Amino acid sequence: MYFQIEKIVLWPKKIQCTYKTVDFCCNKVNVITGASRTGKSAIIPIIDYCLGDHKCQIPVNTIRDACSWFGIIVKMKDKRILLARREPEQKQATDDMMIIEGKEIVIPGIPVKNTTRKNVLRYLDETARVSFIKVEQDEMNGFTERPSFRDMMAFCYQSQNIIANANTLFYKTDAMEHRTKLINIFPYILGAVTPSILAKRQELNDLEKELRRKEREMQKMQEVADKWRIEIGGWINAAKEFGLVTVEYSTETLSFEQQMLLLKQISQKSSSDTVVLKENIENASKEIVALRQQENKLSLELSKYKSRYLEMTQFVESIDEYRKTLSIQVERLSVSRWLKELTEKNGICPFCGSKHEVTEQMNNLVNSLKLLENESEEIAEVPVAFEREYSIVQGKISELTEKINAIQKRIKIQNDKKDETYNQKYTMENVSRFLGKVQYAEETYRAIGYDGELQGQITELKSKISVLKAQINEANVQKKFKAALKNIELKIMKLLPLLDIERPEDIVKVDYKNLTISVMGKTGREDYLWEIGSGSNWLAYHISVSLAFQMFFAEQNFSPVPQFIVYDQPSQVYFPKKLSRKEEEKEEDPKLDDEDVFAVRKIFATMSDALKKTNPQMQIIVLEHASESAWEGVKNMNLVEEWRGEDNKLIPKDWIE
Repeated sequence: MYFQIEKIVLWPKKIQCTYKTVDFCCNKVNVITGASRTGKSAIIPIIDYCLGDHKCQIPVNTIRDACSWFGIIVKMKDKRILLARREPEQKQATDDMMIIEGKEIVIPGIPVKNTTRKNVLRYLDETARVSFIKVEQDEMNGFTERPSFRDMMAFCYQSQNIIANANTLFYKTDAMEHRTKLINIFPYILGAVTPSILAKRQELNDLEKELRRKEREMQKMQEVADKWRIEIGGWINAAKEFGLVTVEYSTETLSFEQQMLLLKQISQKSSSDTVVLKENIENASKEIVALRQQENKLSLELSKYKSRYLEMTQFVESIDEYRKTLSIQVERLSVSRWLKELTEKNGICPFCGSKHEVTEQMNNLVNSLKLLENESEEIAEVPVAFEREYSIVQGKISELTEKINAIQKRIKIQNDKKDETYNQKYTMENVSRFLGKVQYAEETYRAIGYDGELQGQITELKSKISVLKAQINEANVQKKFKAALKNIELKIMKLLPLLDIERPEDIVKVDYKNLTISVMGKTGREDYLWEIGSGSNWLAYHISVSLAFQMFFAEQNFSPVPQFIVYDQPSQVYFPKKLSRKEEEKEEDPKLDDEDVFAVRKIFATMSDALKKTNPQMQIIVLEHASESAWEGVKNMNLVEEWRGEDNKLIPKDWIE
């Protein structure tokens, strides 16, 4: 995304003073050079604050005390945007912001709030075209929020505490929340996961949730089918007795769906359809006898499991009691070890002070304690096999209870002697009553646990899921993602020989899951960044990696990552001692050795080379101690400002006097 910083704008708290701008060139390496404590390191926090950072990290005292508003003017391909934000005073941040967009921007003398941080973040998200769909659909993951413009800032800054850091490669990824989210959205940032794929993933996730729900419904229906199969068979066999269905039907050979269909057919008949036949009544009587026999068989089996359950429960309780008894004995005998240690020192009784030979008695006590401890350990926990058997017995009791209840209900349906109309069972009026009950039962079963369309819906969902998975093609996504990483790795390895580094030819791999890199030498061993020594090495890897990512983003048709990057004092690793001495000796600038000057020059030359390879579609801002001589003759350079000498700083002197 062509999104570069054209100006930084500062508005003073003194109304008699006018605003100040710091002007940058697009598609150039812009350098602000100066002495310590001139405001260079405030540039990154100012830009980030105006781009919606949740907290104002602009240095307090001088800068915050002097400024009322901070702003930036961003240049895009077709317009410019002024984003300004009020100085938060005693708060950590403020939501008061001003936004102006157009072909040209007229900077107001005094900013006026016309929007909020929330609206600006939404505006930036839309500008960057970031998806409003979650990248990670796994709800168990704690960082499943959708990607945002703010996440892209990880690739736009290399602050002073990061640029030569062995443990942190990207901006603000030292915080777990930012780190985890960046890992989750990495494939999206590199273009392997497109908004179209995200939409399909969300649709797939919704369909899979619906499929799981319907499969649970199907499972419940099957459980209901097993539970009600006997009960429904009772209605069918009672209908046989009335002659409402032919005797050839056997409930044992019918599936649950077939039984439900037959029950529905019976419910649609009338009392005039009844045909009472001798063989129907005989068959009904035989079925009731068979049900009684089945009931007795299940009852005997239930009694067996009940006895088994009672014995196992008593066993568990007895183990608990025995364990408590052993614990008491162990506690009482534990003192024997202490007494033995005391007597072994000098043979003197710790209570009376006399010398006694009590070794044998004391050993007996200690040995008894060991036996008790061993026995206590052996019964510390009930064996897993016992717990499994205990669970099986409980399940069998529940299963047999349900079966017996179902058989008893079926017997009651077929032979309900408590019904006051039992003696007039075969009359037309009673048949009508029976049909009414069948109709009610059929409707109840269907409403609660049976849906003839459910299997069809499950099949349709599986078909849709299969089509979506083919369209998403996760294997292809991984292939594109690996290709993108390989592209970036090749760029890193082309940049490294241009810098001051010990291992310029070694293979570099991006480990996105740990947000770092590994370096593989000739031996084949992979060393992570934190395993490689020297600040100059860390600096070289940081510069090459950050530039390689920006070069990759510039090659894309559209990337949500802004095409600018800010480096804060990359040369710091070459003269930290000289910088500390500078304040004491009041030097204008620290002097670098020729070797260090050459290494610093390599940094600017590498940035210029990277910029050229983007044709150029990238902006680099460098905040530096080194003077212009460090990059003299390097192409694509722009000296923004030099803050040295009296009243030559970010904040004008008359703003604070």
